Amino acid sequence: MPKTKLIEDQRAFSSTADALFFLVLISIATVILMPSIMAERQYDAAAYTATQDFDKHLLSSLLNSNVDDFEYEITPLAITGITIPENALINDPINTMFGRQQHHRTFADMIAEDMVLTLAMNGNGTTRYINPIAQEHKEKTSDAIASYLDTRIGGRYDYHLQANWEPVEDYPLKNSISVGITPPYDAIRQSSRITLPLNTRTSRDELFVNINDSMLEELHNSSNTTKFSAYHEAFNNTIEEASTSTAELITDIVFPSDYLRSLIRQDITQSTETVFISNPHDDKEDPEMLIAEYILNYSMKTIYGSSSMPAELNNSIISIIEKEIIERNQQNIATHLHNDIDQKINETVSQMVNSTNISTTKELRDVQVDEIYRKVNNGYVDITLSIW
Repeated sequence: MPKTKLIEDQRAFSSTADALFFLVLISIATVILMPSIMAERQYDAAAYTATQDFDKHLLSSLLNSNVDDFEYEITPLAITGITIPENALINDPINTMFGRQQHHRTFADMIAEDMVLTLAMNGNGTTRYINPIAQEHKEKTSDAIASYLDTRIGGRYDYHLQANWEPVEDYPLKNSISVGITPPYDAIRQSSRITLPLNTRTSRDELFVNINDSMLEELHNSSNTTKFSAYHEAFNNTIEEASTSTAELITDIVFPSDYLRSLIRQDITQSTETVFISNPHDDKEDPEMLIAEYILNYSMKTIYGSSSMPAELNNSIISIIEKEIIERNQQNIATHLHNDIDQKINETVSQMVNSTNISTTKELRDVQVDEIYRKVNNGYVDITLSIW
C-alpha cells in the first residue's frame, strides 16, 4: 500500500510539473506574439477608420460634384400617337422637343429632382408612377451615380447607395433610388440629408391652431366629459389640417396646374395667330398638349380611380380636377394618419383629461401635435452610402 501511494504521489507531482511547464510555454509565446497580435488589431482598426473616412468623403464628394452632361427623354412618342422612322430627318427636332439636357448640376440636385419627378404609389407588389413619362429620369440618374462611384472607388470596394423619400411617413406614396448591390450587415455606412425643392410645406404653427393654449386653459376646469370630447375633436381637426396641407403639396407635384394654364394660353394664342393661314383640314393638336392630357388621364384613371378627363381642357376644368385630386389625397392621408396614431391620441387625451396641472396638459398636447407634424413634414431625402 505505501508503495502504491508513493507512485500516485509521483504521478500527481509529474502532472503538476507538466501543467506548470505548459503555462510557462504559453507565457513565453504570448510575450513573443503579443506585439504581432496588437499590431494586427491596430492595422484592422486603422483600416476600418480609413474606410470610414473614405466613405464620408465619398458621400460628400458625390452630393456636391457636378455632372457635366445629364440627358433624358421625358416622353415616349407613342403617347402623342406619332410614329417616326428611326432615321427620319424629323428625329432631331423631336428629340429637341422631348429630350432634356442639363449641364453642371450637382448630384444632390439630380437626386432631389428625381424624388419629385418619379414619385410613385406602392401597393400589392406593384409600383404606379404618378408621372408616367418621367420614368427614364430615374434610370439615367442611377446610371450617372453608378458611373461616378465606379470612377472614384476604382474597384477597391463594393458599394450601395440608397436614397428614400416619403411625403408622409409609411404612406404608400413614396420614392427611392438604389444603386449597387445589397450591402452586408457590417458594411461601413454614412448618411446625409438633402432638402427637396418643394413650393409648400406643412406649418407646425398651423397645426397648433386647433388646440392652442387658450383652448386648453378655458377647458382646464371643465368636466372630464367636456374635455374628452373637445380634445378629441381638436386632434381630429389637427389631422385634417396636416392631411390637407400635405395633399396640397403632393398635388402641386403631380398636377402642374400653372403649367397647364400656360399651355392653354399658348394654345389659344397660336390658334388666333394661325386662324387665317392654317390648313382647314389640319386639326391635329399640339404634341405638348397631347402629352399633358395623357398625363392627366393617366393620373385620374390609374392613380385616383376617377373618370377620364373631358375632351377639351380649359381653366375651369383644370381647377375642378385640381380640387378633386387634393380631396382624394387628403382623404387617403387622413385615413392613414388616423389608422396610425388614433390609439396614441386616445392615450394622450385620457392623460390630458386626468391632468390637474395645466403645464402638464400643454406638454402632452405638444408631444402629440409634434408627432403628427413629424409624420407629414418629410421635406428632405435620406441618403445612405455603404461600402465594404
